[in-house]
Amino acid sequence: MNTALISPSFPTVLLYAASFILVTWTVVDVTRRPSSYLPPRRKVAWIVGSVIGWLLFGIVGAVVAIFYLVGPRRRMNTQRW
Repeated sequence: MNTALISPSFPTVLLYAASFILVTWTVVDVTRRPSSYLPPRRKVAWIVGSVIGWLLFGIVGAVVAIFYLVGPRRRMNTQRW
């Protein structure tokens, strides 16, 4: 019997925990942005993409979150100043 499918290894759990933190950070940041910076449809797209990506594949949600954090979030932060 293959126990690797039953009990994940510590690095796998650590990877999922880190991806969960990234997705949570993204969801909180997206929901706090005013509509003038991020239209409601884009908010929904970022939230759904990161949450569904994390729920289905784990790391996919983290990749979506990273794209948001280094792309649109960075541009919005530079516009504010």
